This record gives sequence, structure tokens and C-alpha cells, in this order.
Amino acid sequence: MKLTHFPARRLLVALVSLFLIAFVLWQSGVESVGRRLVGFPIWALAGILALLLANLFLVSFRFWRVLAHFGIVLPWKVASRACVSGHAAGLVVVSLFGQVMGRQAVMRHYGVQPVVNASLAVYERTLLASISGVLGVLGGSYLLGNAVIADFFRHLSVVEVMIAALGGVGLSLWLGRSRFEAALSGQTFSRTNIARVMLIAGLTLGAQLLVLGSFVLGILAVSPDIPVVSVFAAAAVISFAASMPVSVNGWGVRELAAVYVLGKLGISAGDAVAVSVIIGLCSTLVILGALTFSIRTRPVSAVDKCQSVIPHSPLEIEKVAAWILGMAVAVAVFFQVHLTLPGGVVNVNLADPFAILALAAVALHAVFSRQAPRWKIQHFNLALGAISLLLLFGFLRGWLEIGVTQWALGGRLLGWLVLLGYLSAGYLIVASAGAHGMRRLAETLISIAAVVVMLQVVLRLLEHWGMNPGAQLAPNFEGYAGNRNAFAFQLLTVMALLLGYSQVYASYSTGLYRSARSWVFPALLGIVLAGLVWTGSRAGMLVGLLVLLLAGIGRLMDRRMLVWGLIFAAMLWAGMWLGGQSGSVQSAISVQSAISVQSAISGDASDREHWTTMTHALEMWRQSPVFGSGLGVFITKSSAWLGHPQVIHSTPLWILAELGLVGMVVMGWVFSLLLHQATRPGKFMPTRRVLLLMIFTFAVFCLVHEIFFQRIFWFVLGAVLARPIVSRGRV
Repeated sequence: MKLTHFPARRLLVALVSLFLIAFVLWQSGVESVGRRLVGFPIWALAGILALLLANLFLVSFRFWRVLAHFGIVLPWKVASRACVSGHAAGLVVVSLFGQVMGRQAVMRHYGVQPVVNASLAVYERTLLASISGVLGVLGGSYLLGNAVIADFFRHLSVVEVMIAALGGVGLSLWLGRSRFEAALSGQTFSRTNIARVMLIAGLTLGAQLLVLGSFVLGILAVSPDIPVVSVFAAAAVISFAASMPVSVNGWGVRELAAVYVLGKLGISAGDAVAVSVIIGLCSTLVILGALTFSIRTRPVSAVDKCQSVIPHSPLEIEKVAAWILGMAVAVAVFFQVHLTLPGGVVNVNLADPFAILALAAVALHAVFSRQAPRWKIQHFNLALGAISLLLLFGFLRGWLEIGVTQWALGGRLLGWLVLLGYLSAGYLIVASAGAHGMRRLAETLISIAAVVVMLQVVLRLLEHWGMNPGAQLAPNFEGYAGNRNAFAFQLLTVMALLLGYSQVYASYSTGLYRSARSWVFPALLGIVLAGLVWTGSRAGMLVGLLVLLLAGIGRLMDRRMLVWGLIFAAMLWAGMWLGGQSGSVQSAISVQSAISVQSAISGDASDREHWTTMTHALEMWRQSPVFGSGLGVFITKSSAWLGHPQVIHSTPLWILAELGLVGMVVMGWVFSLLLHQATRPGKFMPTRRVLLLMIFTFAVFCLVHEIFFQRIFWFVLGAVLARPIVSRGRV
């Protein structure tokens, strides 16, 4: 992976933060904000600095204890130096990536691998998000009312996501839990580890209360008459928003949240922005001061290294860390959130933060070890670099043509970096855990997909029968992907995994437990096939049929499993259809037309829109055949043709229209590398079968939909192409 990705990412995040700050200042009035900043009381500044300094000390102490809990015993001054370095890097890079990068600059001297460092960040961030989220919910309920918060959670489907995730993980563990996972689970839920987690949670709560205290001082400095309870509630909401790892040190997001929340307390926008800016400046000052002190201390010495103790082997710790990152992505990748921003809609996946950490781990390992990721395809790193340069060139070309657009900057340029994170997550788990890691990753994805399908069926039947479960259900059967075609592609990817490993699963034929598992996998295939039909996606159903034909003719699957899977799918579909017909008369009249299990097939309007986008894409390509028009040009001009922004409903035509023949040559070369790997001798290996079915699925599906940025494809691709550490001596 090329290091040239990171300046682009830093530039992107910095531009987003600057845009948000500029927007808030413009809305609030620069002069009013400036006057409030100049007149800010000294006592409040001193108090804020003291609280934030105490917070930094507590966070550093927490990191020291987290290291010890992972079996990495380092001197206090080393841990504190690494923690401060992480905060300092977060001032210039998006906080999640910068934290890992800054810490690794120190930790690498003590044999701590980047993937371990990234997993420590997952541990800390998960606890921070949980505690900060609870405080934010309590504060939001107090200020805005329970109804607003309940509606917010219902919109995000929080309860459903938790049920699907826990159910999928439980099913996955039942299907193929290994001794390694059993030992890891035993250690995780042991009394000793629970006590350690409670300690870290307590330290996190204390650190968060110190941050809230700094906000309280700032708010009381500008409006001392507001009740303290209301001030704490507002501070909790603002702090939760600022802790989101989507900006540089919280800038921009914190100011927007402050204007909205403090406005509920009657505080003017100018005063709200001034308080937020003061908190940000004081935080930056504390970090820079601590960094200066840390740099002036004695550098890494032999004495420090002698005092460090890592009782477990580096490979053992690295395997656990990679397992945590990879499985977190596998569980969360099915859950999508759509955020409406100026210039378009941004898709945010719950697995994105874990993918970013995986990218940080792989990239930092490449930098510090001077060793690029090793793939089964010899020139795959070069191919990734070529795609990166192609998209960067397309972005610059689009910038010159129409200016910077949110879709091109966030959806494509940043989107590609996120895809590299998913590729890295799949790479990490297989590189560290080998074939076993690949199989367990497949079983986890299969389990989560099946639970999502059945959960949607149950919720829709309950809604149909008039038993409102409180879920926010879309008209189409789309899981939690936000789009039925995207969900269909997710199911097709899972189907490729099921078929690719079908001969392995068919071997479970001895013993009661193994015999039960041998029947579960055909049932899971049936659930996936039925879910594919329920989406109503014509492309999904057609590609699914073609994949089954290819797998059957090419002997890429166990045919008995396919037959039983089709039988189970037919029985399941028929049963759900009968269940949908058995609702009450009132339910059938009021609900059935809006919510049902089976999605309706798209009509002529959808076809006309598809053809219109394809026609204009070809016309745009003819105008600039070699280099294309640039990223974002089509969606910007589409409003004049269709009355609303629209993407090109075809990946090849999108490449031609915006990246030209040069883009098609680059993408075609990458595709040929994948096809050559999939059809090499030994194609009956499970990973080769999965790769062949996946690229066939992608090649056909992308003709009528733009699916280049589907996260699950790149996640599984990284896994099937990764070379395990134990096999790197062989080609």
C-alpha cells in the first residue's frame, strides 16, 4: 500500500473540519465569536486547562493499564510518552488513525506490532464510545425529551443491530468454534478480566467527567444563570459528538453540536462557538505542552527496554489482535447508516472505524518494517497503487472541471481509503491465523447474514399482523444496507462463501453434533437464497441463478448441499408467503400494501432511469474518451437531466465516463490479475472457488449497478488473497 494515500487522507479530513468550522463561524457571526473569545474570563481558562491536563494524565494512566492487561508491561514514562504522541498525531490526522500512528512511533522500539496497537485502540474506543454514549443519551433525554432520543435510536435500529450481531456471533461460534476461540472467550469472560475491564471503564468514566467539567466551566463563564444539571446534560451531548473519530481533534463537529445543543438552553450561537473553540484551543495547548515535556525527557534507552516485559510471543499477541479487528469488521459490515450532508448522502458503515484501524496497522507495519503486505498475487500492491493514482487523478480532473464536490471527495477519494481498510482487515486475520482464520471469517459472515435475513422476516411479519415491534422498516427487503441491491450483493458474496466451502461443510457427517452442523449449512444456504428473492432485486436474482449454474457446471460446490439448500429456500419462501396471507383483515388493509416480506419488482420508471444514466454516461465518455470527465462530474450534471442527482447505474460505464480509457485499462488489468489467480491450478481449493465465484458475481452485477465501493467485496477479497505468515516461504 502506497504511503501517498495518507497525505490525501489528511488533506481530506482537514478540509472537512475546516469547512464545518467555517460554516459554523459564518452562521454564528465571526465578530460576535471574536468578542466573546477576547473577553473570556481568566479563571475559566485556568480551570479548563487544569481539568484537561488532569484528563490527559488519567488517559495516559489508562493506556498504561491497558498495555498491562494485554500482557505488555512497560515503564510508566514509556506508556505516557506513547499516549501523548498519539494525541499529538491526532491534531493533524483524523483522531482514530493519528492515535495509532503516534503511539506506534514510540511502541515500535519495544517490539509492539502495529496490529496490536490498533487493537488496543479498539478496546479503548469501544469503552469510550459506550460510556460517552450513555452519558450523551442521558443528557439528550434530559434536554430534548425521551421521545426524541427514542426516535433517534429507532431510526438507527440500535436494538435490531444488537440482536442481529449477538445472534450471528452466537451462531458462528456454534458452527465452528475452535480451541483458540474457546481459550480467548474464556480469558475474556474470566473474573480477572472482567475486573480489569471494570477498572478501565472506571478510568474512562473519570476521564470523561473531567472533559465534561471543562465544558461546564466554559458554559458557565458565558451564561452563569443556567442550572448546573442542564449544563452537564448539554456538555455530555457535545462531548459525545466531539469524540466521534471523524474529524481532526473534534474540530468542526464539536462546534456544530455546541450551537445546536446550547441553543436549547438559550445561549447564542456566537457564545456557543466561542465556548467550543476555547475547549479545542485549550486541549491543543495541553497536548502540545505535554509533547514538549515528553520530547525533552530521556529518549529510549537500554534500561527502559530491560524494564519492558512481554510474556507472550509477538506472533501470539499479533494473532489475537488481528482476530479482534477482523471479526469486528465481519460482524459490523452488514450495518449501514446514511448521513445527509451538504452536497449529497454519505454512507457510513459501523465497521468503518475498525477498517480504518486495520489500515493503520497494515500501513504502519509497512513503514516501520519496510515490508509491504504480501499477497498471493505478485503485483497486487502495484495494482492498488495504480487504482489510487487513477482515482486521485480523476478527482483532480473533476476539481478543475466543476470544483470540489462532496461526492467526489468523500464518496470516492475517501471511500477508496476506507475500502483499503476493509482489504487490510481481511488481510490481517488470514495473514495471522491462516486457513483457519479464513474459514471462521466465512462462517461469521454467513451467520450474520442469515440472522439479518430472519430478523427482517420476523419483524415484517409482526408488522403485517398488526403487532408493531417498534422497528423502522423500509418498504423493500434490504436488511440494514439501506438499499436492496446493496443487500442483494451482500447476500451474493455470502453465497459465494457458502458454495466455496460447501465441500468442507459436507464433510461434517460423523457424530451427532457434526451431523447437526452438516444440516445447518444447507439451511443457511436456503435462508440466503430466500433472502435474495425477497429483496426483489432483478440483478441479484439473475446473478444468483448464474452463480449457481457456474458452480454446478464447474463442480465448484457440493451438489447435495445445493439441492437441499434450494428445497429449504422454497419451503421457507412458501411458509413466509402463507404467513403474510394470514394477517387480520385490518392488518391486510392498512399494512400489507406498505410493508411485506417480498419486495416488489422494479417497474418501467426504474428501467428508464437506468437507461438514461447509461446513455448520458456514454455521451460524456465520447466527449472525453481518454482521461474521462473527472470524478463527480456526472452526478453534478445529472440534476439537469433527471431533476435530481443520480449516479451511473453501471460500473464499467462509470469508469469510462469519469476515468476514461485509461481508467478502463487500469481496472481491466487488475481484474485480469484476479481472474488469473482464481483459475490457476488448484482451483478446487476453497479460497480459489470463493474468489472465482466472487469475481464472476462482481463482473455480472456491475453491468447494471455501480458496486465498485461495496465494502464486503473488498473485505473478503483481502482475506482470500492474503498469504498466511506460515506459508510465505512458498509461492
